Amino acid sequence: MTALRAIAVFKLLKALCLLVVAAAAFDLVRSERLDAFADWVAHMPIQHGHRVVMRLVDAMLQLGPRKFAAIGAVACVFASLFLVEGWGLWRGKRWAEYLTVIATTSLIPFELWEIVHQFSLLKVCALMVNVAIVWYLIRLLQREKK
Repeated sequence: MTALRAIAVFKLLKALCLLVVAAAAFDLVRSERLDAFADWVAHMPIQHGHRVVMRLVDAMLQLGPRKFAAIGAVACVFASLFLVEGWGLWRGKRWAEYLTVIATTSLIPFELWEIVHQFSLLKVCALMVNVAIVWYLIRLLQREKK
């Protein structure tokens, strides 16, 4: 039961992070907010020696209001899924175990694609955590069947 609670906390933390992303994306839908953000970034001392950060900020500033709205909507959908998974796992609900296995397994191909196209250790770690969660829950579900 302790492992289920840890997975639940992990899912709830992911939901919280996605809700922050959604709030920021919806806030940047208004062009005056995006302009204020661009001005704020322009005055930060990260411009020199932080090429990766500056490229990320430049790419973000190229997005239009519709893309920010889409990012916010997708983040809300995934946050809702993670909230339901986390709540159900915390309460020890069997349906939440099945939901988590299905949802997490369905996202693994996208994680693999991301790793192949833009490798990073963080992505590999996220994949490993998700595979471990699926493996643990499948074993738990099989054990409970017997």
